Amino acid sequence: MIKGIEYLTDEQLEIMAKTNEKHRNAVGNDYKDGMQIVKVWTSNGIVCVKLKNKEWYHYTKAHTWY
Repeated sequence: MIKGIEYLTDEQLEIMAKTNEKHRNAVGNDYKDGMQIVKVWTSNGIVCVKLKNKEWYHYTKAHTWY
């Protein structure tokens, strides 16, 4: 279960899912396990995710991350 997911709108859920898929496809196989989302929240309308590997990112409407 992803902590905080119940607070996202349908649009934010779509942003999270599509961006994480692109993000996972951009990394090597040995790194993919750590890409599982464990927590999600929003900041100024931007979806923020914390991953299993303890890193966190902003996921944008354009399905990019920083």
